[in-house]
Amino acid sequence: MTEQSTSSNVKNTDAVLNQSPVINDAENVTINYTQPPSTSSSDEDEWKSVRKLMKLCISYLEKVGKLRFQGVSAKEVIPIVHPTIHEITFFDKDTVPVDERYDPKGPNKLIKNKIKRQVCFQDLLDQKGKFISIVASAGSGKTVFSLRLAKAFSLLQRLCIHLKLMDANYEQPLTLRQLLLENMFPGHSEEFYSTCFSWMQKNADKIVLILDGLDQAQYSLEKISPKINYNACVPVKDLVFNLCRKHFFPSSLLIITSRPHAVLYLPEPARPQVTYALGDLGLEDTKELFLAFADEDLWRKINTTSTQMLSMCRNPLMLQMIISSNIYPSEDIGDASTPTRLFATVMKNLAQSGYIRNPEGLDELVKRLRVLAFEATKHAQVILTAKQLRNAGVNLATIHDIVVQLHTHGLSVNNCLFEGNTKFFFCHQTFQEHLTASYVVYGMPVEEFQDFVETLLFQEHWTVVKRFVCGLLFDLESKAISGDLQMKKNILKKHHIQQIAIISEKYMKSSQNYSYGGKALANKLFDLYACVGEGNDSSIATKAAEHFPTIIQLPMPMTLNLVPGFCFVMKHVTKQLDWLSLWGCSLDANSFHEIASVIKEMKPGQIRNMKINDNLLQPSNIDDVIGLLRVVRGRLGMSRCFIGVDGRRLRSANQDERNRFQSALNIIQTRLEVYVDDNIILRSQK
Repeated sequence: MTEQSTSSNVKNTDAVLNQSPVINDAENVTINYTQPPSTSSSDEDEWKSVRKLMKLCISYLEKVGKLRFQGVSAKEVIPIVHPTIHEITFFDKDTVPVDERYDPKGPNKLIKNKIKRQVCFQDLLDQKGKFISIVASAGSGKTVFSLRLAKAFSLLQRLCIHLKLMDANYEQPLTLRQLLLENMFPGHSEEFYSTCFSWMQKNADKIVLILDGLDQAQYSLEKISPKINYNACVPVKDLVFNLCRKHFFPSSLLIITSRPHAVLYLPEPARPQVTYALGDLGLEDTKELFLAFADEDLWRKINTTSTQMLSMCRNPLMLQMIISSNIYPSEDIGDASTPTRLFATVMKNLAQSGYIRNPEGLDELVKRLRVLAFEATKHAQVILTAKQLRNAGVNLATIHDIVVQLHTHGLSVNNCLFEGNTKFFFCHQTFQEHLTASYVVYGMPVEEFQDFVETLLFQEHWTVVKRFVCGLLFDLESKAISGDLQMKKNILKKHHIQQIAIISEKYMKSSQNYSYGGKALANKLFDLYACVGEGNDSSIATKAAEHFPTIIQLPMPMTLNLVPGFCFVMKHVTKQLDWLSLWGCSLDANSFHEIASVIKEMKPGQIRNMKINDNLLQPSNIDDVIGLLRVVRGRLGMSRCFIGVDGRRLRSANQDERNRFQSALNIIQTRLEVYVDDNIILRSQK
């Protein structure tokens, strides 16, 4: 997009910079800044400098804004995909947690239940004169999103400076001008820097400052810094703190991106006025980004055989690892078809690529990381101290930030690692959980393992770790194992089956009156099924099927990572089921197809009654529903099971679809009643 020539009534830079077109696509931005008429040579010189600075900002964004995946060849054009964006009430209590706590159940609990409203990209561009923060978990695309914002603001002809705080971990004191201009754009004249900085002070409402990665800063902003002037030469943390307090450029728009915990550290005077949370990619955006780095065959494979992988792909970092692990699989692990296999493959690929360098070898380093992860998980930590790393024997020179995010820019190993209030974290929480499980399987003595399994492993705190432990031990069936590993597998198998039996019995007792307690028990039971699926052990699935409840409601919603385990157990169910309800589970087309494919293989009439109401099925699922008609013998409820053309409102089967169901019923000659709507019932006419 190119700005039109400025008309003769434009008198100064304000007129040019105030133009605000709506931005729908900020990925590819071309800007020709038109110089306005000036009344003096000094105005003309100032505008030349500012225009030059704007071009430097755009060049910087073009340089650092390239999306690259490790070990994966990308197409020439990267698609534009958007995470969901919610405005959240972040500081809605008088007290703020000191640290982000360990939450194994998915969405960050610091964001959960704080959603105020969903917003769009344009809503952020409409902000002016505020301090806003953008928070998201690791690997969610905060940096890519912030770069896209910077390009969009530049297209609006606002001076936008994008600074990665990890690259600004300077030891020496410096001025604000040095931080924002001289260090960002070196090699220019004193006159240029002076003119631009002077213009920025006079036109603060025309500038946007994006500070990317507060959680990657070496310093802490927990303590209040003194108010300083524009020319003060101070540590970087004092400059950033004064920017947050709006002591500098008070009418500018300041944006900080971060993982949530770092924003919570900010004292009240320096807290953002508005906070936005980035969520996962939608399914269509996930597919579009996936196909930019891999082919349709790999997408189809994951889409049909590994739905839990599909769910994980909605996080861009996880998508990268899944693609890389499938393109470069590990021979001794097999297909990366489960999260356990995926992370094991990632660790193997890291070793082979030289991504991690350790003089003592990768195995020794991984042993230390396992201990570090286990101790942190045991104490409910995701934030690690330098002392913890030191005690585990992990140092800055031997590890890459894909495993532990260590901030090294401009700092020596000794100063960075062992002094001050430096904090560290695994770049993705699932790395911590997988390494914790690896310690439990490979590093924990058998006696301690037995006690751990009986007292801790099946508690909610260890939910994801438990799945990895089951994946590591149960998936060993095809390999030659003996000694401690075989003993651990037997211990876990016995206790896991006991847990399934106990929870199934409790669930059956509560199933007649499906209360909150029944829902909680269903969640526990399906989590145990997920562990069975993770380990792919048919003998355990057979035992689980023996205890399968005859009346069961799937969890609402039924998340993608629960579907494979449920299907794996269902394949082994031989008993008669009185009631199987998929009502309100928010199943999409793929998940329903996977479940229906298993049910269609069951004996005729094996399920007495079934509900599939209130799901998100597509017309492509009609054959799946028809396949159920042979298995269900009493009543099938299916009102509002299809998603409407608008992608939001649910609908019941239309006339053409009802005709197809009626024809299938006539062929089968079943006594089944199909409730396609609250008032429409189909029966066999033969």
